[in-house]
Amino acid sequence: MTIKKENPHAGHRQRMRDKFLAEGSFDSFQPHNILEMMLFYSSPRSDTNELAHALIDRFGSIKGVLDAPYEALINVKGVGQQTAVMIKLVQELIKSYNYDQFSNIKYVKSTADMVNYLIPMFFNKQNEIVVMLCINHSGKLLKTAVINNGSIDGTQLDLRALIFEALSCQATKIVLAHNHPGGICVPSEADIATTKAVAKALENLKITFVDHIIISGNNYFSFSENKITKDTLKTEHINAFIADEENNYTEADYARTD
Repeated sequence: MTIKKENPHAGHRQRMRDKFLAEGSFDSFQPHNILEMMLFYSSPRSDTNELAHALIDRFGSIKGVLDAPYEALINVKGVGQQTAVMIKLVQELIKSYNYDQFSNIKYVKSTADMVNYLIPMFFNKQNEIVVMLCINHSGKLLKTAVINNGSIDGTQLDLRALIFEALSCQATKIVLAHNHPGGICVPSEADIATTKAVAKALENLKITFVDHIIISGNNYFSFSENKITKDTLKTEHINAFIADEENNYTEADYARTD
């Protein structure tokens, strides 16, 4: 008579699903358990608990796993093309969800409104992006314009393009924002120079420069909240962004020529 050994893992997946459905959240789950459950659907037969541990050991956290490049994922033992693609799909799904939460915002009247709108926009961006929120006198968001792709430090900000965008939608207020990918929300000398340049150009056009916000992950730095104004900014760095500091811009400089 052959005695069949009980599989200690039998029913494990269903128990995990039942626990999630009963609790309705991952609050009591360990990070590797959350990742393990996600992997159920790309690895229907293998031990996803072991693979979840391997991925977190390699990339440090669930965020690290989701942010990992496809090429790095498939180099982890046990991760095939299907699993790597699913991980990247989940990352993009989260990005779309976060963006949809705030994409219908029509008014931005506080720093919190601005930050809630901006954070999803910069989710998982690997390069610096400079955007501008164009707002009218009542706080209505008229337009979100991408002003620059690339490092603020390495690419000269096109002030004429920035102001043309503001004037074209008749904005009376603007908010400048950019991200620090993988960094911290501390303004660099280049950030300070940019803020000084934009403040000076907008002042001449009677457009209110509301704030410059730096985003890094879910964190942010607000020049306005930290009471950094055009009068307290370091002026010695401005030449990196304006060739002639005394140049006074007027609305005529940005009028359409077509």
